[in-house]
Parts: sequence; C-alpha cells; structure tokens
Amino acid sequence: MKIDDRVSNYMALLNSETDKPAVKPGDVSGSHTAPPAVEVDLSSAAVQRAEDDARRDRLNIIRQQLAEGSYNISGKDVADKMLNVLKG
Repeated sequence: MKIDDRVSNYMALLNSETDKPAVKPGDVSGSHTAPPAVEVDLSSAAVQRAEDDARRDRLNIIRQQLAEGSYNISGKDVADKMLNVLKG
C-alpha cells in the first residue's frame, strides 16, 4: 500500500473543495463596532450547518499545515486506522 498515493488523492480532494469559509465577525480590520449578537438556532439544519462549518475550519487548518509542511501524523495512528480498516 503506497501512502504517497493516498496523500496525493487526499490533497486533490482538499484542493477540489470550492467552499471557502466566510469572513467571521471581528475579522474585518478597522472596524471598531461591537460584534453582532449571536442568535442560536437549534433546528437540525442549523446544527448540520454548524457541523459543516466546523469541519470546513478544521480542513482549512490541515490544508495550511500541509502547505507549510508542518502537518504530522502519528505512525501509531496510521497503523491503528489501517488495522481498523482491515478488521472491517
């Protein structure tokens, strides 16, 4: 099993995502106004959107680390995942 092929496929998948995170409140430089109030919506669609946003943020962090060459994966974690896949 070639790890390089899987990493290449993963990188292609990450690069193919077109969704980019929206500008978050407070990210706009020069703005001295208070951030807008946060409204909480507990509907299943809102929860799904929040989970999608959190996933997108994690992926963007990983993309940045991969680009910088600072993303490290534990060999033990890789071995555990491989064993779990083989176990089914």
